[in-house]
Amino acid sequence: MSDLLESLRQSFADPVTRHAMLVHFPIAISVLAVPFVLALCGIPGRPAVTYRLVLAIVLFATAVVAWQAGEAGEAAEPIVETRLRTDVARDVLADHASRGEIIPILLAANAGLVAMTLVPRRRFRLGLGIASAAFVFLNAGLIGLTAHEGGLLVHRHGGSAPVVTPP
Repeated sequence: MSDLLESLRQSFADPVTRHAMLVHFPIAISVLAVPFVLALCGIPGRPAVTYRLVLAIVLFATAVVAWQAGEAGEAAEPIVETRLRTDVARDVLADHASRGEIIPILLAANAGLVAMTLVPRRRFRLGLGIASAAFVFLNAGLIGLTAHEGGLLVHRHGGSAPVVTPP
């Protein structure tokens, strides 16, 4: 158990590895949230208070993790940039970084929209549910594009951490 904890401590100490560890949670949750947010438009308000509250909390927690992943990404940016060999790769890194800054804001806004569906007025709740559904598609699309750019950096442009072979 202590080996696992030490390995986690070392992983979180390195910004490149920390970014890679944290970023997968917002990617997965943003895609998995799509059907749950879409369901807001068809669920009656009173019986679904817990559903709406839990969904808003999960989306907000995802925004916090995405923000932490972004902070780790900013710390890793100079390290990754030195590993990139072409201007095209540096452009992909710049696009990845600029899109990554928007993601926590959009996730938090989506969490706020979902939380506002707790208002007991039916038309207001329906409109917010539709806006939340549109936002969740925007989030998933933007996160997918940003994740794709991150994958390009790692797998095509050599931006991943160097492989260290054990002695």
